[in-house]
Amino acid sequence: MSRLVVISNRVADPRKPAAGGLAVALGESLQQTGGLWFGWSGNIIEDGPTGEGELHRQQAGKVTLATIDLSRDDHDSYYAGYSNDVLWPVFH
Repeated sequence: MSRLVVISNRVADPRKPAAGGLAVALGESLQQTGGLWFGWSGNIIEDGPTGEGELHRQQAGKVTLATIDLSRDDHDSYYAGYSNDVLWPVFH
């Protein structure tokens, strides 16, 4: 089986049990394939520069998590704005 690569809005915290959603649906497949999961870390950097986040990598079992922190401006514009106001209603 090829390596599964997931790009999502937010990466699940591997130290916490998944209650549902993407983490539950793809968790086992990610583990079996040594998957790679890209997304937002869930952290907001209050004084960080917009659009210049640093990529963080960590291992969760066989899964590589690649996350980025968002500045307050990026979070408000993208996550609270575009993602929740445009993408969510269109695809759900």
